[in-house]
Amino acid sequence: MNTGTEGMGFAWVDVAKYGNKPSIPQPLSEEDDPGPGGNPGVIEFDWGWEAPSLLRAFGVGFDASNPPNRDPFRGSGNTYDRPQHEVSLHWDGIEIVKRTSTIDFRDEKPHKVNVRVSFVTGGANVSLAIDDEPQFDGYFIPSMTAFFGRPVFGARNTETAGDVMIDDLAIVCRDPIPQPENPTTIQALDHVLNDAKHPTNDAEVLFPEETDRFGRIVCTLRLDKPESRFDPWDRSARIWIENPHESGDPERFELLRYITPYHRGHVWQVDVTDFRPLLTGKRRLVQECGTQGEGWVVSVTFDFYPGPPVDNRFAMQVINLWSGGPEVGNPDKPIEAFYTPRTLAMPDASAGAKVRMVVTGHGMSPNTDNAAEFMSIGRTLTVNGESFRNTLWKEDNYLNPCRPQGGTWKYDRAGWAPGDVVRPWEVDVSEIAKQSKALTINYTLDPYVNENRGKTWAPTHLTESQLIVYRSAP
Repeated sequence: MNTGTEGMGFAWVDVAKYGNKPSIPQPLSEEDDPGPGGNPGVIEFDWGWEAPSLLRAFGVGFDASNPPNRDPFRGSGNTYDRPQHEVSLHWDGIEIVKRTSTIDFRDEKPHKVNVRVSFVTGGANVSLAIDDEPQFDGYFIPSMTAFFGRPVFGARNTETAGDVMIDDLAIVCRDPIPQPENPTTIQALDHVLNDAKHPTNDAEVLFPEETDRFGRIVCTLRLDKPESRFDPWDRSARIWIENPHESGDPERFELLRYITPYHRGHVWQVDVTDFRPLLTGKRRLVQECGTQGEGWVVSVTFDFYPGPPVDNRFAMQVINLWSGGPEVGNPDKPIEAFYTPRTLAMPDASAGAKVRMVVTGHGMSPNTDNAAEFMSIGRTLTVNGESFRNTLWKEDNYLNPCRPQGGTWKYDRAGWAPGDVVRPWEVDVSEIAKQSKALTINYTLDPYVNENRGKTWAPTHLTESQLIVYRSAP
């Protein structure tokens, strides 16, 4: 491929939909209704082979053109002028994920590409390497199923001329793929209005009483357009489940946090299998998003997929660690007073453990360093004396599949992106847990002082965290 092309793509299309003759599938149009797995009303139809989002198809895109644009509200998301060689994965009409490739494939040289799809309970794991350098390593695509298909390739040019050449193609099915059993689907919220008059929606949800036969649980969150219009702003939102507590007040567990898109909708599928102990029997589920006027029409479903679990283990306990929105950078309110160390006993039947941290920074100028929305900060998780490092920062917002948007969606932020679910920082501490009957867990931030305290909203780190304790699968 040379730099004159927009890019190219590969798709494995379902012959039941597209036929078995060598023809080129047509891109989505406004008349298409992707159905439950798609996103009617919010798909962007500027379709090209560098982003092969076809219904009933698995696609891989190689995008060679993402020119910079300094307009903070319009145009390309590449406001930082980052490298223009990106690779994306697509399923059933939706771009699932996009990343900057570590290999520049626009240099007119041959590059070996290897894509491996392994079907697992609840979806598929996708690995992709360019010149043997991994770009995706077992990336899980929920609900992706196997089908009899055929390959198609395509490329696109616009104002410039470019070339893409393909040689030495091999497609191999290494093992027979059994027909999976259909999931058990639970509709928790069905097209409920979330606007200024409806900041929360709740429902009594009846989940399966016994979940051992289900190896994966996937939550689908969908935002559609209300009768008026979408909210034009990005809002912090969450979905939580309530667990009865001996005190009488139910304990909240955040299943997922999402940031609403600027003036549009989207659909996300999130693996929530770690919350298995809370997704049984009758539970109260709450969706919360504060908005000033218009909003979204919200739907939430859960799919329980039969089959073997990941790593042959089940979550047996979910224990809240820290929950709240502490101020950062104020010596009068030390952050250590919120993130106090926790010591938790490990049950005898445990077969491992994981710490799950969901943290997003909020607040901005004139706080020092534009904290906390636009300030990166290092953090350390310590478990029984062993430390794990991470930086609270997200630099790929401009590649968010929910694009383009209005507003300043494209900028790097402290752990979140407008129009996306918040990805947790997960640390597997199973080996540490095997060596001790208790875990002492501590979470700290690198030093930071806000010299402009009191001049605007205080910078905060909105935090929800849990310890997930596992048992061996029966």
